[in-house]
Amino acid sequence: MNRPDTLRPEQVTRAVGVLSYPGLIRLVSEIDDNGPIPRLMLTRTFSDLTRHQVGHGLATARAYGLVRAGQHAGAPCHQLTEAGAELAEVYESATRWARAHHFPARDGDFVTRVQATLTLLTQAPVLAALTGEVHDTVTTDAGQRVMDGLLPDTEAVIALRLPWTALSQWIKSNPSIPATDPRRPAGTALAPGLAA
Repeated sequence: MNRPDTLRPEQVTRAVGVLSYPGLIRLVSEIDDNGPIPRLMLTRTFSDLTRHQVGHGLATARAYGLVRAGQHAGAPCHQLTEAGAELAEVYESATRWARAHHFPARDGDFVTRVQATLTLLTQAPVLAALTGEVHDTVTTDAGQRVMDGLLPDTEAVIALRLPWTALSQWIKSNPSIPATDPRRPAGTALAPGLAA
């Protein structure tokens, strides 16, 4: 039986489906790293993304209260809200773990690392190990499956608690994630090589 403060697996999967979109990851992280983005500079700031990806990222960020319109140096801009700043911390925690554990590969970019780590957090054996549904991650069968099938060693499993904690706290603080993201086609893969 789930405790009231425990997230259900479908809540995690639903949130990750929304939070893993490249345009959203880039938008939130760019504003967090470099400050507000002038509205007229949005497309130029993300010149490597398609106009659709930028638009989708902005629409998603607005829909969930992650960015807001503001003024910076006298010009209209996009700024992070408190929820957006907290999401940037989730992304940073995810990519820090991925870099340290060469996940999903030794080489990778920021977005791929964030997507792969968040997607990993939706996997049933990982969730079981991180949420305490198994008593000892290192010695139980479920914990061993996590290490054998998805992660290289016990240290990676233990260290994964940091991005898990950041993500789970963010989801609990921001329960407005919908059942599905209407802008993402059903069945769209979140990261190469990982099941959604």
